[in-house]
Amino acid sequence: MVQGLLENIAISGFSLVFVVTGLYTMNKGRVERAQTERIDDTETTAIRDLESGTVEVKGTARPADDANVVESPITKQDALATYVEMEEWESSGQGGGSWETKHEDRTTVSMVVDDGTGEVRIELPADGELNVEQAKTKVGSGDEPSEQIRQYLEAEAAIQEASRYDVGPLSFGERRRYSEGMIEPGEEVYVLGAAREAESEWGERNFVIDEPTESGDFVLSDKSEEELIREGKRSGLVYLGFGGVLTALGVFVAVIPWVGG
Repeated sequence: MVQGLLENIAISGFSLVFVVTGLYTMNKGRVERAQTERIDDTETTAIRDLESGTVEVKGTARPADDANVVESPITKQDALATYVEMEEWESSGQGGGSWETKHEDRTTVSMVVDDGTGEVRIELPADGELNVEQAKTKVGSGDEPSEQIRQYLEAEAAIQEASRYDVGPLSFGERRRYSEGMIEPGEEVYVLGAAREAESEWGERNFVIDEPTESGDFVLSDKSEEELIREGKRSGLVYLGFGGVLTALGVFVAVIPWVGG
């Protein structure tokens, strides 16, 4: 009887992992959906009409006068902001698996956005979100990486080359996926953040957007507002659904030993 009780407690305790993970995932979906609603509800402001506080602006990006473009890590293009990610395929041991992020990095420079009515300086804060279109390159098990990927790996000390081994004429190794996204000079961008008045000469009013809003939002993207809304709604729904399934499964596993008894 005591052994059965201990087994039930162990099973219920293990099920809490599913419950906690599910609740965390559901909350992530809730946060994402809430931010999407704020993006949808915030009106775009002409830069000439900026005031301090939450603002949404759209326009063409270029480097600020005191900044220089950077070189994107993989494709070696001029950029104002870059994001790179390296993922590895981790097998579940049951014929499935998932892509797991092993390395990611971003770089941004001070930029100016011009919407035709005026210009505003943009500084991405450390906790700001850089949401950019990404090109993905897959390197299969045992495949040789392209020249661009090979040069990137040589320059990036934080990433080791994928392991490979040969069995007769066949080669095997890690499956990887490399992603790169960037904001290029002259590209149209979307910005949601908090504007503040900056020092200026000759009595002019200049603003800089470099802080999150009161709700904690700062989004810099080369995607359209409509695309960001569609993406956020879809992603948030997936997180809510998956988290709900995990939570329900955890509760079921936690309760069933006691009901069965």
